[in-house]
Amino acid sequence: MCKDISFHSEIQIVTKDFQGIKLAPDLAHYPNDMIHVSCLVLPTHPIVVNRKTLALANMSWGVVPQFIDDPTERQAQRSNYVNARAERIIDDKRSYWYRLRKNRCLIPATGIYEHRDVKGFKNKIPYHVSIAHREQFYVPALYQISQEVDQSTGEIFSFASFSMITRGANEKMSWIHNSGDNKHRMPLFLTEEMEQAWVLEDLSDSDMNEIFHYSIPSEKIQHHPVFSLRGKKALPEGQERDAYYDWGKKLPIYGQEEPPEEQLSLF
Repeated sequence: MCKDISFHSEIQIVTKDFQGIKLAPDLAHYPNDMIHVSCLVLPTHPIVVNRKTLALANMSWGVVPQFIDDPTERQAQRSNYVNARAERIIDDKRSYWYRLRKNRCLIPATGIYEHRDVKGFKNKIPYHVSIAHREQFYVPALYQISQEVDQSTGEIFSFASFSMITRGANEKMSWIHNSGDNKHRMPLFLTEEMEQAWVLEDLSDSDMNEIFHYSIPSEKIQHHPVFSLRGKKALPEGQERDAYYDWGKKLPIYGQEEPPEEQLSLF
């Protein structure tokens, strides 16, 4: 599961990448405080969507599972629906994602974060991951517009939510995301052409399946370690959350499983 993302995107870049896109009124925009966001807070963010016209609209991370009747429980279960496995969207016709497969959208992002288990370190090392030579990219997702009930007023309102699509990791992402229940997975990183195609209205199931089988080459993934994303330690003064952080000891470089024996120590 990809739980951490950098929503530090710029709307002017989106309008450049998607010519003629319409901006929703009261568009959410977070210039600095969205450099790191956990899916567990179910954040709202501008999402690229095509509903007869291409638009940038506010949506909340974590699709609402509508098959759950109790509205409070539906909201409580959203954290289990922040990611959608690409393998289940077309091939598993009983899955919730198959029902939403035509509701395609894109998440503007400057990076995602993933954790690597490194021998000799007490805690996992977080890495910032992005696509080389791109200032911003777009992760494919599925969205849903549901009717929800305000528990305090009883008012019914429309609620837009989305789920990021993931797939099996390439070699580099397998090296980084090497432990945990969902190890060796990554967001479905795409080419610029595939990103544009993802929000076309006439994209067929066959076209989608071809996109799902695309695995970005490892050389197109850039990565660097960052300061701890979780925990109570404050960032060093002047350090941005997504900036390179020197852990004070030599980490294994890509392709190595662990640092040389004499450099191993508990952190």
